[in-house]
Amino acid sequence: MSPRPLSWIGPLKVLLGTIAVLCGLYVFFLVGPALETRFFPVLGKMRFTEVLAQTKDASIVRTEFEKLRSCEYMGIAWYYGAEAGVFERVSMVPIRDPNDTSSPSRPVGIARAGPWRITIPAADVRTKSFVEAFHRCHPFWTTVSKFYP
Repeated sequence: MSPRPLSWIGPLKVLLGTIAVLCGLYVFFLVGPALETRFFPVLGKMRFTEVLAQTKDASIVRTEFEKLRSCEYMGIAWYYGAEAGVFERVSMVPIRDPNDTSSPSRPVGIARAGPWRITIPAADVRTKSFVEAFHRCHPFWTTVSKFYP
């Protein structure tokens, strides 16, 4: 008489395989954005070309940067304060010609941007602020670039 095959081995393999795939997907979506931000940024570091005081609490800013990857622009966030400490998101309004209907996405290469109205005193823009830019490079997640500093 031959030994009876174990009927629970097949379903166990399917269960363990499913768990492995789900764990792999979880790690991919957890680690992927951090790795992409660190090793494949969309933008190089932003450099200020002009910072002018508009009022005591607002500035007009012009910048220059290099776009490294061809990704769709989604938005930007400017923060006042220390990234490792206390900070707040501030208003950043592009000053555009009312007839300008062009896309905010730019081609790869060196680009100039602005003027932008930032609600940070001109003396603090370079030293007490940081900026993140958001792009869509693929369907998996939004790619964040540590734009400044």
